[in-house]
Amino acid sequence: MPSGLMKDGKGQTLWRDLTGKWEFTESEYRMLENACYTADRIVKERRAIGDDLTVSGSQGQVVAHPLLAQLRLDEEHLAKTLSRIVMPEPDEKESAATDEGDRSSRMRDVAQSRWGKAYGG
Repeated sequence: MPSGLMKDGKGQTLWRDLTGKWEFTESEYRMLENACYTADRIVKERRAIGDDLTVSGSQGQVVAHPLLAQLRLDEEHLAKTLSRIVMPEPDEKESAATDEGDRSSRMRDVAQSRWGKAYGG
């Protein structure tokens, strides 16, 4: 497990869940590590934002919380990173070798589905 992840945080959970179920290539492990750090960062951003979606700007006007844009970027980055990691379901292993293009699309759907279930996105 990568060092520096939040103890019992989303990053550690993501690492344990995925490495417990699949074997990855070296590059996929690097992508997974990046995804885990991003998952932890998303938790910190959400905590910092809390219920305050707006703040007062420099002239006293109401503006969007400055972390909302970063949160959106990090959530997109996490979804894209997870979609690049091959995580075949057990019944997909046989057909994966013959159906590479369709497999990539299915893996992206699987990763995005897992992200939505795990992080409500």
